[in-house]
Parts: sequence; structure tokens; C-alpha cells
Amino acid sequence: MDYKFLFLVGSALEHFAEEDFSRYKTEQRFYQTLDTIESIRTKVPNAYICLFECSYKPISEDYKNVLKEKVDLFLEFCDDLVIKTLYENFSQKKHLITFGKSLLETRGILNCLYLMKEKQLFTDVNRVFKLTGRYTLNDNFNIIDYQSKFLDDKYVAKIYKYNDIDPDNIYEYLYRAEGMMITGLWSFDKMLFGEIVESLEKSFTYLEKMIQYTSGNDIEHALYRFIDKDKIIHTPNLGLNVNKGMEPANYSI
Repeated sequence: MDYKFLFLVGSALEHFAEEDFSRYKTEQRFYQTLDTIESIRTKVPNAYICLFECSYKPISEDYKNVLKEKVDLFLEFCDDLVIKTLYENFSQKKHLITFGKSLLETRGILNCLYLMKEKQLFTDVNRVFKLTGRYTLNDNFNIIDYQSKFLDDKYVAKIYKYNDIDPDNIYEYLYRAEGMMITGLWSFDKMLFGEIVESLEKSFTYLEKMIQYTSGNDIEHALYRFIDKDKIIHTPNLGLNVNKGMEPANYSI
């Protein structure tokens, strides 16, 4: 079987509070995003790549033109009403961006999936990956691992299960989280399209409530709460280089 893959790559080159919440400048984030794209082209040469920008304002035309040449579809959501409203709220309370990034990411993915359904885009795809921009696939990632009938109707993700109430784990103790999944890289079979849209919509609503009434929560815990966990194939090694923008952390998972 000739498998076809799509990578949805999230990006936010223009950080609305760069001086407070990012150790990288816009130009650095741009080149890191190019590294992300190049890693996909190297590891999965025939994959489609859809890059979706969720910055608080339009990125420069120079950056945009380069990115458009590098990917199959470039989308910019700064004019999306929901994303604009989120940024307006974050500008009033900048500390909310810590968990607010999860709301932006979730809305961005949903916008991509809505558009795919509406315009009937990438209809020949067998599996869709979500990859965080500025992260890169490394030598432990092998696309052959995803070319299997055993993954039909399955998600592939790295997950952590919480077994007992741990007072030191606020997500488990306060939010009654059953576990979490790494959202830097995860994927779903095309037959799960409707299911994952519903899970992401529920996650967005949940995250919105959490940021209003608590200190906030993240997409890693929210999506795990609503996804069908019986359909998740756990992988202990994603083959992913992580490049955090809000803390001095670079590592592989």
C-alpha cells in the first residue's frame, strides 16, 4: 500500500510578548521553523506539509513568501475572530499566555481541520501528524513505523498515565487528570477525522473554562481527557527534538 501523510505544523513567529515570554527573536523562530520543515522533507520526502500561523499579527511578506515556497499549504489565522479575541485578553493579562498557548494551538489545529473538510483538501492522506513548529524530527523517527494496517483507526502518541492520587501532581490532584499526552508530535488515522475534531472542540471549551476559573491547564492534559484512550498506540520514543521557547530546555523524546 502506498501510504500518504500530512503534517500540520503550528507556528507563531510574531510573539506578542517576546521580551517577557520567549528566549528567541522573530528571526530565530523563522529559521527554526525552516529547520522543522526541512526535517519533515528529509524524513518523509513525499509528505504534504500544512503550516498554520497563529501569530497576533501578520508575519512579514518576506517570511511568508519563503514559507509558502517550502510547504504545500500556508495558512495564517491572525484575523480569526477567536484567535483575535484570545490575544486581546492576553494583552490585558500577559501571564495568561503560559496556558493561553494551548488555546491558540487547539484553535489553529481546528481551523486547519475545518478547512480541510470544507475544501476537501488532502483527500488522499492516510494519516495526519500534528507537529509543533520549531521542533524537529530526529534519527529515531522512522515513517516506516506508520505504514501498517495495525494503525488503522488508531492514534499514535507518547502518553503518561497517572495511577494514584499524588498531592505533588497538581493536574492529578486538583483537575483529576488521568494522564497526559505529548502534543509536540502525535498523529491520527484518516478514519478518526470526525472523532478528533470533536475531541479538540471539547478540549478548547475545557481549556477556556480552566483559564477563566483556575490557574489554567494545557492541551497535553485536555486532549488526553477527551480523546478515546482505547485507540491510542503508545510510543516510548517519538523521534522528536524539542526546542522550548519559554524556558531554557532543548531535549529529545
